[in-house]
This record gives sequence, structure tokens and C-alpha cells, in this order.
Amino acid sequence: MAANISWRLLSLTSTLIILSGAWVADGFTIGSSKQQRRLLLRPSNIPIPHDDRKRRIPISRLHSTLTPETEAITTSFNDNDDIEHDNGKDDGNKDTVNIVLTTGFESFNRDLYQKAGQLLPPQLSSYIHLQVFCDSDIRSSSSEFATAVQNADLFIGSLIFDYDDVMAVSELLPHVKGPRLLFECATELMAFNKVGSFNMEAKQDGSGSSSDGPPPAIKAILNKFSSGKEEDKINGYLKMLKVGPDLLKFIPGEKASDLRCWLEAYRYWNQGGLNNVKAMLQLVVQRYLTEQQQQHQQGGTVDEAKKQSELLESLTLPELEVTPDIGLLHPLLDGYASHPKSYMEWRLSPTAANQAKQQNFKLAPNNSPRIALLLYRKHVITNQRYIQDLIQYFESEGFIPVPVFINGVEAHTIVRDWLTSTHEIEGVSTGTIVRDSTYKSNEATCVDAIVSTIGFPLVGGPAGSMEAGRNVDVAAALLESMDVPYIVASPLLLQSIPMWQSNGVLGLQSVVLYSLPELDGAIDTVVLGGLVGDKIALIPERVRKVCSRLRGWVNLRKTPPADRKISVMLYGFPPNVGAVGTAALLDVPNSLEQLLKRLHEEGYNVGDFATDPDASGQSLVAALATCSENSVIAGGSDKMQSAIEQRMERARNGDETVPETLAKPGGGLAGATVLGKDMNFDELEKMLGKYMAKKVRKSWPEKERGPGMNMKGEMVIGPRGPDQNGAQRVISGCRRCPTPIGGKFRQIQPKNPCRTNVGINMLGI
Repeated sequence: MAANISWRLLSLTSTLIILSGAWVADGFTIGSSKQQRRLLLRPSNIPIPHDDRKRRIPISRLHSTLTPETEAITTSFNDNDDIEHDNGKDDGNKDTVNIVLTTGFESFNRDLYQKAGQLLPPQLSSYIHLQVFCDSDIRSSSSEFATAVQNADLFIGSLIFDYDDVMAVSELLPHVKGPRLLFECATELMAFNKVGSFNMEAKQDGSGSSSDGPPPAIKAILNKFSSGKEEDKINGYLKMLKVGPDLLKFIPGEKASDLRCWLEAYRYWNQGGLNNVKAMLQLVVQRYLTEQQQQHQQGGTVDEAKKQSELLESLTLPELEVTPDIGLLHPLLDGYASHPKSYMEWRLSPTAANQAKQQNFKLAPNNSPRIALLLYRKHVITNQRYIQDLIQYFESEGFIPVPVFINGVEAHTIVRDWLTSTHEIEGVSTGTIVRDSTYKSNEATCVDAIVSTIGFPLVGGPAGSMEAGRNVDVAAALLESMDVPYIVASPLLLQSIPMWQSNGVLGLQSVVLYSLPELDGAIDTVVLGGLVGDKIALIPERVRKVCSRLRGWVNLRKTPPADRKISVMLYGFPPNVGAVGTAALLDVPNSLEQLLKRLHEEGYNVGDFATDPDASGQSLVAALATCSENSVIAGGSDKMQSAIEQRMERARNGDETVPETLAKPGGGLAGATVLGKDMNFDELEKMLGKYMAKKVRKSWPEKERGPGMNMKGEMVIGPRGPDQNGAQRVISGCRRCPTPIGGKFRQIQPKNPCRTNVGINMLGI
């Protein structure tokens, strides 16, 4: 339930607009009112200075998100590059329409919204005073945002979720004189939506039920836009937005007319792009001026009413520029592909190869692994540069990207209906897997891995599911059927690159990037970049990292289990005090034993452990604990095996201070022995290379190297040497994040290490 609530908290899609209103259609409710009450994330305990939230950088330095200039961006920022909030000045004319537009955490769209205001028809531009803000402006020590909202005639807000931001905006919104349009915000703010007589504020009548909301006919219409699947209901609301305003033309009444205006405005907003945002501004301004005209007529100001009437009659609202809700794109592709199969037909065709040759664009070979990329549609339609760069980089790394853009809530439908895998195809042919009836065989394509750049749950996207636990079950079924690596890799939209480099991933961003995807079953998460001023920039090293991991996962899938090398890491904190395998309320030794037996059953080489009746997980843990004692470490790796044998002898002599399983034949280790080597940092650098050795030095400075080193001041780690087939293997472990290799590490290697590929390690964090 907690996960379900947190997903609704993070909603970035149109679903929350409908769901959080007071007029949710019958059959689409998402829980009790208590569940919907507190959906705000409390502020982080880590103080974040305002100046560090969105540190400015001259845009001239952003020629490409994949240039060395971007990679080198750390602290060279010009704090004097102030953002201009206005597209014009209020000359004091009482007819001026003051508009405040807040982008929330999408500060990278600030320029687009300002330009949209500047492109309004001349008949309106003289009336408009547009100010554009982002989330950092809300919490600024300056009073500019608060003053603007208090004097606003119109308010448009989107993507406001931070607890402090929501509280601040909530106090200011009652001051807005005219329409308030809030899209994809926290539920507390959604209640402030108001256009004429339509609003989303929940009011109780005498019977205890809500007296606000649409007429029954409108509710009936809303209920027609969902399939029978619960997880598809959210997507149904997106479909409703397409035709809802047109259908509401036929519903009589003032409230239906006002609701239609709100839906029409959101339809422009949801389609996005410069022209649609301009049309939305024109729509709401004309609506506001119409209301003002009516007031002038009632007040007897005939001249002003006539003037505004003539102005409104001379304007024609632009048609909606529609971008597909779902589609595929590529830098070489003209327009969008309608489904993955047609995209792959183009991508593998001579036409694509010729286009690439003409434009000097490197394409991956046609037999390369295929990676499904789930992209955020809003970033596509607002022409965020990183999208094209990411696709190009995947091609250059030897992958064929299958880039599918979605609104955010349709990710599970893409995986279910448009993607398949070798595993799924084989399962269907043998009858062990039954595809969903929605699968589109004439539109789908086979992929080797899935990468989501959305950063939200697979089912329901940022809005989650309307039924607790449902999204997790559906995601598990989808990923189990596909059986391909599923990775979440996205740029940080709530933090600047320097802030991330100095503080890591913080607050709400960590929930979005780490916590929610993990519940789905994502096997990895990678930060691809972040904000540089108000622009999204990729960091080349991070893109290389995700490509490297994908290559490893894809190659691993093609490697027989018997040839795969597995490292099992056991918890051991605090290190070197006998705390190995002491996870609270968990039976680590038995779990380890069962894991090794399961690996054996699935074809992995675990030596004799799975077949030896005397093998014991308790003995393995005890052996690791012995190797992690400071007195044993001080003697170096050569003394560790003898230290374990001494404990085995003590167990056979009835010493109750050592585990009794060590008294079994072979100590219950099934022939496992210590594999280790004493190594100084110079030798470590030769083994790992300068880059990784530098990370080890940074994470494990000399002043912290007391316990855990031998008497010569050397680390005791797993060596690098040739295995049975002559291939190089590294047997090592982590000391603490983010260093992948460190010193407080020991390993027990099963019998015949040259042919056995499973090592049991202690991780001291």
C-alpha cells in the first residue's frame, strides 16, 4: 500500500488530474479518502542551499550534451546568468492580464514557455504580462514569485510535488483572481483547479457525498475509456483527453462548458510543443477576457465591453498539433514510426544505411543486440537534445536502439503488446508461456534488453496503480515472461550535475530513480546526466557505463550457466569483528546453502558443495568470519587457510566457541579453500588500471587503512590470474560504495578453483 501511495504522489501524467479531482468516475477510484489524504514527500533532512539547486551555466557551453565540455562541467558556473521571468512589462494598465506559469521541476522548458507567450497574436500580446517560474523560484529567498502569484489574474502550474513548494503555492493560490489550471501536481494543489463554475474542490453535501463534479452524463462518458484490465485504466484517461472536449460540446450546462475549457487547455498542454502551448495561453486568455467582458456589460462599461468583444471575435483558436501518444523515433528517421516492427524494417533497410552514410552517422551492425529504450514523450515533443544524443550514442556503442516514446503510464503496454524476446518466443512455442490477448504479433519486435529512461514504475508509470499491489504483480509477470535485463537509466531532473557530483542523488530524486524501479524488478539504475542551468545534459562516462553494463548482461545471457562466474556477497558490518553473515532476523547460513544448491540445479558450477552431504552454509560463514579477524589478516593471505584448519581442529576437539559444523569431514566446506593474495596499491593499479585504482584510493584513504591490512601494510584480496581456459578472471569484492574494489575483503573459493566459478565473499561496508 505504501508503494501504491508513493507512486500516486509522484504523478507526472494526466491520470492524477482526473484521479485527484473530486469527480473521479464510478469504478475508477483509487482507495479511501484516508489513503489519498497525505501524498506529499516530507522535506529531506539534508539542507540544500538555493544557489546549489540550479546553478547557472552559459548556454553557449552546451553545444552538445556529448562533448568534453559537458563532461568537464563541475564548478565553472556563472551565478550572474540570471533568468528573465517576464516576456513583457506591466505598464500599469488595468486591462493587463497578469499570467503566472510555473514549470515545476521542468525548468528546462522555461525558454519554450516564454517564447510561446511572445508569439501570441498582437491583439492579445498588448494585454499579456507573462511570468515564468520553476521550482527553485518557489523556494527562493526572493519574494518575486509570491508577489507575482498574489497579483495574478491567471495561474498555470505543473509538476509541483516538493512538500515545501506545495505548501507555499497552496497559500498563494486563493489570491489568483481568475482561472487556475494545475496539471500533474500533488493532490493538494489539484484541488485548486478552477475555470468558471468548474472546480476540483471536494465539498460534502448533507448526505455526506460530494456535491461537486460533473453531471452523470459526463461520468458515463468517462467510464467508456478503459479496457477491462485494471492496469490499463490509467491509460484510458489519456484516451479520454483526446475526445473528451469534443464530446462535452453535446452536454448542456455551464459546468460542462467550463469543464470542456479546462480539458481543452490540458489537451493543448499535454500535446506540448511551442505552438500548442501558445494556443493554450490564447485559449485561457480569451476565456478570461470573455468573463471580464460579461462583467463590464453588467457594470455598464459599454465601450470597454465593445472593444473586448471585437478583439475576441477577430481571433481564431489554432488547431491542435497532434503528436502520437506512442511512437518510435531516430535521428535519421523522418517523422515517427507507428510500431516497433515497421521501425525495425526501416532500421535494417538499405535506406537507413544510405542515410547514415550520407550524414556520416555511425550505425551498429544489423546483427547487433537490440535494446528497447522507453523515452518520455514530453521530452521528445519539446525537442530535448539528449534524446537524439542518447540514441546516437547507443548506435556508436554497437547496439540497435528501439526508442519508444510514451506519456509515462503506458510502459507496461509497450512491454506486453509490442516487445518480445527469445525466451518468450521459445516459451510460447513449447506452451510454457501464454501471451496476453493484447499482444500484437504484426507490430512487435524481439529485443535483448529494456532500458527505461522514464525513471518510474513499469505499470502505471508515475501514477502507479489504482489497486494496491496490482502493479507489482503485473510487472513481475511481464518481466518474467520476457526474461531480459530491465534497467532504469535517466538524467536527473531535480538536481544539477555539480550538486549530484558533490552530494549524490538526494530526496525525491532518489525515490524516483532507485526506490520505485526496484519494486518493479529493475536490476540496475544508472544516472545518465542532469541539469546544467535549465538544460538537460548527458555525461558521456555515464552513458558508456550503462552501455557497458548492458553489453555484459547481454553477453552473460549468451554464456552457458556452467561458464558464468558468480560472486556471492555476504553482509559483514562492522568489518573485522566477526559480524559476517549476521543480517538481522535472517538465516544467512541456510540461505547461502540453499542458494548454492539452487545454482547447481540450474547448471552453475559450484564444485562439490551441492553433492557433498557434509557441506554446510554455517561452515562457509564461519570460515569467512575467521579470515576477517584482524589477527588473521595481519598474517597475510598465506596464513588464512591454516587459521581455518585450526578452527576445524578445535571443533573436532569439542571447542564450543567455534561452530560445530567445522567438525564435519572437510570442515563442512566441501573442499573449499581460501584464495587470496597480498597486494599493495601499486600492484592493485597494475591489475585494475589507473581509473579504478584511483577510485579505490579515494574511497579508502591511507588514514583509514589500519585494520584490514597485513603486517606489511598490504591489502589481502582475490588475485587476478588465468583460469582453466586461459581467460583473465578477477575475484574481488566491495569495501563500500561507490568503490567497486577495496581492501576489507576475503573470499572462500570452492574446491578446484580453476574449474569452479562461484566464490563466497565477505563485504565490509
